[in-house]
This record gives sequence, C-alpha cells and structure tokens, in this order.
Amino acid sequence: MKRVISGTVASLALLMVAGCAATQGTWDFFRGHIGASSDVLAGWTPSDDAMERGAMQFAFGDYGGLNSDAMDTVAVPWKLTAAALVLHQSPDDISPDALKRIMRDYGFFYPERIENWPQGAPTPPMPEVAMGLILGTGTRSIPHIEVQIAGIGCAACHSAPVYDAQGKPQPERIWMGAPNPSLDMDRYTQGIYDGMASGMQDKARLMAAVRTLYPQMTAREEKTLRDFVLPRVEERLAAIAATGGRPLPYTNGHAGVSNGLAALKLQHGLLEGDAGAYERERGLTSIPHLSDRMWRSMLLWDGVYAPANASERQREMRAEDLTEAHKADLAAIAAYFTVPTMAMTGEGAVRAIPTVRETFGFVGTVRPQAFPGQVDRVRAERGARLFAQNCSTCHGTYQETAAGPRLNSFPNKLSNVGTDPVRAELADDVLAAKINASPMRRYIRAEHTGRYAPPPLTGIWQSAPYLHNGSVPSLAALLGLEERPQTFSVGGHAMDLDKVGVAYPAGYQPYSRPSQVDTRQRGMGNGGHTRMFADLGDEDKRDLLEYLKRL
Repeated sequence: MKRVISGTVASLALLMVAGCAATQGTWDFFRGHIGASSDVLAGWTPSDDAMERGAMQFAFGDYGGLNSDAMDTVAVPWKLTAAALVLHQSPDDISPDALKRIMRDYGFFYPERIENWPQGAPTPPMPEVAMGLILGTGTRSIPHIEVQIAGIGCAACHSAPVYDAQGKPQPERIWMGAPNPSLDMDRYTQGIYDGMASGMQDKARLMAAVRTLYPQMTAREEKTLRDFVLPRVEERLAAIAATGGRPLPYTNGHAGVSNGLAALKLQHGLLEGDAGAYERERGLTSIPHLSDRMWRSMLLWDGVYAPANASERQREMRAEDLTEAHKADLAAIAAYFTVPTMAMTGEGAVRAIPTVRETFGFVGTVRPQAFPGQVDRVRAERGARLFAQNCSTCHGTYQETAAGPRLNSFPNKLSNVGTDPVRAELADDVLAAKINASPMRRYIRAEHTGRYAPPPLTGIWQSAPYLHNGSVPSLAALLGLEERPQTFSVGGHAMDLDKVGVAYPAGYQPYSRPSQVDTRQRGMGNGGHTRMFADLGDEDKRDLLEYLKRL
C-alpha cells in the first residue's frame, strides 16, 4: 500500500534531532519513532514444536514491520482507516459486520478454521480481523501517544479457500501456503485513499464513526488520532491529489496478482518523481504456491535472488540437498521480502532473519490440499509418462509414493519459453545493484537474469490462473485444449475441476469482487509456453491434465 494515507507521527514528533550519533534506540526515541508488535503473538506462549511456532509466525507475525516508519508507505492507523472505509462504503451501517463485508470484497478472509494447521498443535486464535492483517498498538510517553497500526502479513497473500468436490470455495475454511486468488491490493489501496478523502470532508463525523466501531478505544488513542494523525492525513491527501489521486506511482495489479518489483523499487527510491512509472513498471506476477519451494536454489519468478554463498545459481537439487543450511539460506532471502511488503529497511530485514527462519519451520512442510474432484487414474498414469518426457526438464521429476507423486529432483534452470517478458526485463541491473549494496548483501546475491525460473508444479491445481503473470485461466487453456481468452474474470471464483481453472457457474455468487483480466495490457500477455505441447494430441493433453491434478 505504498504512499497510502500515512498516519505517521514520526514527522510530527515534538523532539527531532538531526545527525544524532546516539544508539538506535536513543535515536528512535528522539525522532518520535513508535514500534508495535502483533497483538496475537503478544498473548501467545511459544511452543517447543517448530511447526507450530512457524505456523503462528506465518499467520500472525509482524517481523518488526509495525512501526511509524512503515506508516509512511505501507502500514496504516487501523481504527481511522477502518472507519473511513465503512463510512465511505456503508454510511448507513457503521458496524463491524459492514467492515467485514468490505474487507471480504477486497479478497480478505475471516476464517473459522485453518485446515492445514499443524497436527497436534493447539487450535490457533481467530482474531476479529481479516486473516493476514496484522495489528499492533504502539505507544509513547513523550509525546503521549497511542495508535493501533495495521500491516500486511504472510497469510494475506498466501492463504486460499478450501474447495469442495464440486469446486465450490469455502472461504470460512482456509489452506495456508496456497495462493490467495482474490486479494486485490490495488483496489484496497485505492479504497483507503477514497475513504480517507471522503471522510476528511467531515472530521467530526469520521471520528464519530471510529468511536462507533471501536467503543473500547482509549481516550489516549482518540487524542492521538485527532491531534497527530488527522493533520498528517490531510497533508498526505493533498500530496496524492496533486498527482491525480493515485496513491501509488505504479499499478499494484488485480485479484491474485501483485507488483512486488515496483514496490521494492519504490522503497529503494527508484520511482521517485518518475512520471512514466505507472505505465512502464508493470512487472506483474501471480502469487505462487509455497509447496516444495525449498527445492529452489534461487527465488522469485525470474530467479533474481540466490544465496550470497551459493557457488551456482542454476543448481539441480535432490532430496539430500535439502539441508538445514540450505533452508536457512532461503529463509534469509525471504526476510528481504519484508522490504517491499512491510517497508522494512535493509537493517530491519537482517533483524527479521531469525523469525523468518522460524517461519520456515512451517513453510517447509506445506502441502497442497488434495485435489477435491475425480481423477481418471488410467489417464493420469499415461499423463505421468508424458510429464516425464515433456515437462520434467524444467519442472522437476516426481516419484510415485503411497501419498501420491512427490518431487525427487528439481533442475532450477532459467529459461525462455516465449512468455510475456516484461517482468524479467524490469528486474534490471540497477535494482540488482541496489540490493547488492544493501545490508542484505551478506545473504543475497541479486542478478538481472532476463529469463524466468520454471517453478515446481506441486499444488498446480490450486494455483489458477496460470503462467507467471496469471494470464491463462485454466490448465485446459494452457495445454491448448481450448483457446486462451483475451479477457476473463478472476477473484472470488469457483474452480472448474474438469478444466482445472477459474469458473463462475450459473447462479454462483463470488465471495469477493472479481477483477477483469485483459491480456492485451502491458505485462499481462498470455502467449508462450506452447512448444512443449506441439506434438501432443488432445488425448495426450487430457492425460497430462489428469496427472497434473495429482501433484
């Protein structure tokens, strides 16, 4: 949510000291810094079980990203933000239920159950906020300040609804580690701006809505919102209005698609004052499934990140290579993801590494939901042979086990199969140099590869739409069993379990607002990845499709 309305009090602090050579803690005090920690984790006693600890961090961890610095770009003062959203979109019903309806419309979940929570672990808490929205309250005695800060955590993007045997989603039951196909951060960001702009027309009414939604709000936080936050919001609104009312200098995608590359460039100052960024910086990527990501030797769709100590970026991995040291290296790289998503500094990302490594105690165990529909086993057996002949060179080899196909080698190769090149082009040398000069250089070696790194296909049925930019709605269309459409809807959808893809059957009511995907737009091309199917007939393709359901 870059440049979304900031409620930061850092720039309003009463005590500002420039060039202070004191310790970080002292400097933070004098510059008016406020930090907060996840409310959920504050009431949790850490377990001895690594999977449970990792799951708790994945679901509710803040990684040090809830602070007033983050409120300059990605975090928000939650009570004021929530009231602005409700007042703008549901003025006749200022209630928690109205807020939930609005957040669900953006693709957030309010689950009753996490289906793949670690077995044997205590039932996780289910807070009265959207899954992946991390809340924490920051306070200061000088000045006398209290504000609840909200940021986005792992589970917002990496949780999906469970699907039943007919392909109908059940958003009250979620599967962590699967991609959220409905989260629309671009519309959420714009909604916050629109809500704040509307709410600031009558500040007294806006504050009354805050009190209605949060009757237990302390007098201290109310005074903070009124005296410190609202003036800063007004200032930021004016700055955003002067740029045409766009809270971001780039598009953040649509349902299930994000633009982390542009977000990272913004944090590194590479988009400042760049009038052409909105049209150019469209390195859009579909949120990936996290199953079997430990088999990667380089991360991101284009393999930009590799461990700093790695001898080679394109390294074939086998089961014996999945060492604790390798997992720790990948976790250290993943800590850098907090820079674009949580506005962390490089130093902050380094401090987050131990917590991210703890999170990987869960991430390394993620399996997809078992395919809920019917699988033709005869076709799938033929499809397994076709996969080995046509797909394994890029996507790895799978071995049949009692629990189904399991990855047993992964090539980690960079390739060009004719898919939309924009994302690979935009992950350029300038950005790589910034990363390699940051405090994370001890853990990451960034490189502009100019190509894409084909991922493991574990959980592919749960990952629609397809290709790195989510430009193909079904596996049937990807394989060439039907035309790839120029436009289609995504978000809040059901699943067609025959074609394996996005579906809106007759009479179906989406659980969130769908986005319209236009593959003619920059960065959203749906071409490529076809030559490997050129010699396959339709029957072969159907066999392959049946096998892919099992991964």
